[in-house]
Amino acid sequence: MVSDKDVFQGLSLEDKKKYRKDTINRYGRRSFKKANKKINKLSKAEWDNYQSNLNTLIEKIAQSMETNSYTSKKVQKLIAKHFKLVGTLNPTTLNSYIELANLYSEHEDFIAFFNNYNEGLAEFLTNAMIFYAESEIED
Repeated sequence: MVSDKDVFQGLSLEDKKKYRKDTINRYGRRSFKKANKKINKLSKAEWDNYQSNLNTLIEKIAQSMETNSYTSKKVQKLIAKHFKLVGTLNPTTLNSYIELANLYSEHEDFIAFFNNYNEGLAEFLTNAMIFYAESEIED
């Protein structure tokens, strides 16, 4: 089973509390508990596989931003995979995906995390996610 230590690896207790509070404020306590319960049921190997898949996907998006617009088919295909992957932990609606996108560009820890892959990735990813969600809503 995955522990909080695995999920919040590298975060201080203060940052962990701040992240939980932000998540609950954005998505509600019920949604947070549901996702947390699902995460805690994962084996360590399943969690590591999820993290590896997410890391690979973020790396591909970071590489793609060098030569592609966030609206490009290539980037949007990667974002569709991100939407699906994120949804494996907690059912994700297009509106909640937009909220997640906003979190990525508003929360200093996420900005730093994504910009470690490629400077400006947090903003690029946010724009790509919002474009994806709004395009899907219109369809």
